[in-house]
Amino acid sequence: MPHAKLEVKGVYSEVSDFSTARTKFKPAAFTLTPDEYMHLEIDTPFTLDTGMFGAITLLVIKNSSSTPITARIDTDGTVDVDVIIPANGIFATPDVKVSEDLVLTPATGTPKCEIFIVGT
Repeated sequence: MPHAKLEVKGVYSEVSDFSTARTKFKPAAFTLTPDEYMHLEIDTPFTLDTGMFGAITLLVIKNSSSTPITARIDTDGTVDVDVIIPANGIFATPDVKVSEDLVLTPATGTPKCEIFIVGT
């Protein structure tokens, strides 16, 4: 049986070596037992038909470039949500409606990004 896990850890400090951390953040991991997954390394602009999935329980987009990328998604409660993923930033959500396309649009050029989708 396949498994997927997303872990987030954060530290805030006044100094760049984090020796005097003011706060640390490490919640429990978000775990899934998916039966579908897809991993893509692509150039943007890019459109993905999400209808090939029964349901998307986790979408992660990593912007691997030095320019922002806009991700347009539909969630169960909204239509055409534009999320700006900053340069070298990451966006993750468990709430993606599969009836609409995922559309990635760069601010400039054809930057690279990674997409990881887990479905059930």
